[in-house]
Amino acid sequence: MGENAWVLRRGVHNPTASTPARLPYSVRRTTAVDILRPDGLEGPLLLHGSGRDLGTHGDGSPVQFDSVHSTVAIDFVGGRIVVSADAGQMGPDLTALIGTRAGSGFRSALAAALPHDAREHSLLHRVLDDVPVATVISGYALTREDPAGAAVPIARTGAVPRADYCAGFATGGVFIGGIETNGTSPVVIGPPAPDLICGPDPLAWHQMKDLPAKGMRRLRRIDVRGEDEIVVDAMFRDSYVDEHCAETVVHEYHLDLTARADTLEIITAVATPRVLPWPECSGAVAAVNRLIGRTVPDIAPLVGGEFRGVGSCTHLNDLLRSVADVAELDEAGGLALMPRPSRPSRRQVRPEPTS
Repeated sequence: MGENAWVLRRGVHNPTASTPARLPYSVRRTTAVDILRPDGLEGPLLLHGSGRDLGTHGDGSPVQFDSVHSTVAIDFVGGRIVVSADAGQMGPDLTALIGTRAGSGFRSALAAALPHDAREHSLLHRVLDDVPVATVISGYALTREDPAGAAVPIARTGAVPRADYCAGFATGGVFIGGIETNGTSPVVIGPPAPDLICGPDPLAWHQMKDLPAKGMRRLRRIDVRGEDEIVVDAMFRDSYVDEHCAETVVHEYHLDLTARADTLEIITAVATPRVLPWPECSGAVAAVNRLIGRTVPDIAPLVGGEFRGVGSCTHLNDLLRSVADVAELDEAGGLALMPRPSRPSRRQVRPEPTS
């Protein structure tokens, strides 16, 4: 089978057209990680992180709880090693992260460097938690920048995909089959990216710079509201801007979840794939049903320990792990927006973070 036949079999392409309105008595966490190579492949991979926690009062007025900026530089060719890390003048010292690999083990190093942030699921922790996956998806830009305009030899990306690592890498699927047939990573170009940031509400997202040509970005949004039940609307999008400044979507998932406010037991959970590169990728969404009946603090260890192989998706796993932030955001909203004297604090029962 030729390369073009593999490429034509793509996954779902139905990106979200807009960002929902902020609702009264809700908290919204937005983050972004810009993935840039200003000096080409031989220079460092730069991950510029940013984020904001914003509450909305009953009358619609906003209150900002937190904002962060960070920069992590990675020697991509020389082993994907962190060579510098900074959280700005007002942020904590991140020098303990220098020398760590921006992949396996990074999150454990992050928890050791910022134990309070990891334990309390801070905004900065959420931004830095995306370093491993941002490093992985940065390889997509290399496939789009190949002079041939279609595919890149595996040796150039420095990573050899492992069959059955996830749903999209299933044996016999489009991606692994394309590699076996052609010796190159097949490339699918995603749909045009609808603008989520510039809408009728200037506070819908935190401020970000325009993404330059050949840059990538991972956007996240988590909305939390509710009284007896916590209602969560979460999403992420990975996008790429080509040399003509046209932005396309690489990955996008949405997650709708409800949980009991007193015990954090998950009542409903539905993941919706919006943009995925390969037709096999959508097979991972059934795993979300395993969250029902568990608690929000259970999600990270459950996903980290059991959501693996062809029934999983790395990117969906990261979206599910971000739900660990919900308890912190819900408590912040309850204290600042709508006092809840009958609901005890849950801070003392939160488990230690896992790698």
